[in-house]
Amino acid sequence: MSQVPTTHHDHLLLADTPNAAGWARRHTRDVLERWQAPPGLIDTVLLVVSELVGNAVRHPTGTKQPERLTSSQLAKVQLIGLDLQLRGRAVLVQVADRDARPPVRQEADTEAESGRGLFLVEHMSDQWGYYHPSAGGKVVWAETSPDPMAHRRPATAETPPLANRAGRPQPFKPMFDEQLAADDPNLMGRVLVGLRGI
Repeated sequence: MSQVPTTHHDHLLLADTPNAAGWARRHTRDVLERWQAPPGLIDTVLLVVSELVGNAVRHPTGTKQPERLTSSQLAKVQLIGLDLQLRGRAVLVQVADRDARPPVRQEADTEAESGRGLFLVEHMSDQWGYYHPSAGGKVVWAETSPDPMAHRRPATAETPPLANRAGRPQPFKPMFDEQLAADDPNLMGRVLVGLRGI
């Protein structure tokens, strides 16, 4: 990734609940419109954000979360970090979660209703990857420009497989629940974002 200076930066913490991807899309649209990003780029970034946050919500057990959480389940909810950076004409999206396992692209047939997330991210982004921050978990990132296909190199036999895509685009320190200050004035807002869908 080129060392393009970051001109705008935004970070949001989301509750790891089924409505996280929807809130991430709303927030991303607001931020990118404020940054006056082109409409086509906004649409592409919204798709990337939706897929990356949706993958972060899927828990290691592989079981789907219920649509409504009980108060005891809500007390155990983790946080997902969404980081947006405008770098020149490109937008860098980074999504941090607690699961350290690398992202795995699934082979989905034409009738499948899910399983194409990382395939879409790969094809809608100039480049993408993941890394393991010192705080634990992982950060999956994707950089998208107004015309991602213009910068893409054709796939060859030497193209590295997904398992070798580890790489860090730029230092990013994801915040997780135990790093939140008790007197954080935005804490209640973030809690309400997670509760709104319940």
